[in-house]
Amino acid sequence: MAISINPSHPRARSMRWILLTVVTGSLVFLVPWIAYLSVSLPSERQVDQWDIAWVGFDFALAAAIGMTAWNAWRRRQVFIPWAMITGTLLVADAWFDIVLDWNSPDLWFALLSAGIGELPLAALLFYASWRVLRLTIERAWVLTGHTGPAPRLSRIQLGVTTGWQVPDGLAANGSAMNGSDVHGRTGIDTPYRSRHGVAQRVDAEA
Repeated sequence: MAISINPSHPRARSMRWILLTVVTGSLVFLVPWIAYLSVSLPSERQVDQWDIAWVGFDFALAAAIGMTAWNAWRRRQVFIPWAMITGTLLVADAWFDIVLDWNSPDLWFALLSAGIGELPLAALLFYASWRVLRLTIERAWVLTGHTGPAPRLSRIQLGVTTGWQVPDGLAANGSAMNGSDVHGRTGIDTPYRSRHGVAQRVDAEA
């Protein structure tokens, strides 16, 4: 059972090359840009709209936390990217709070809020998103008839599980492979679903 697009699919190949080009090009651009900024930026600068910048950032952070909480309550897989987004915003919030308040009386509050609020919450969200993703991989591993521990996330190819085929004994004929998920995809072994009870939970939460 393949549960996503085969990597040889033309659209998958083109998307991969676009992504690699953009990401690699961004890295090549950012390295000299950071070096340039390190010697050209002033240590002090008077800016306008300081309040708008921080209120806008906090509004985005509140929206991300709300979406994360909403999808967590509803047990949706989209919780994973929202948790990562929120965790990243929290780390950025702590960084800028501390750095920008370094020589001000507000530094103690920035350190306190980062130490007991933003950074612990970010760590929790990163761990939760990793754990949910790991559990999803483990379910897919069981659904495709494998035994033993699933491979680590760092060893799984992006977006494909074409190597996770159901063993030959299960896919020998149509009767052995007559299961389907809630989206109508076939290739889920019905006896295996009943024996392990994993596919039913996947269908129920999809």
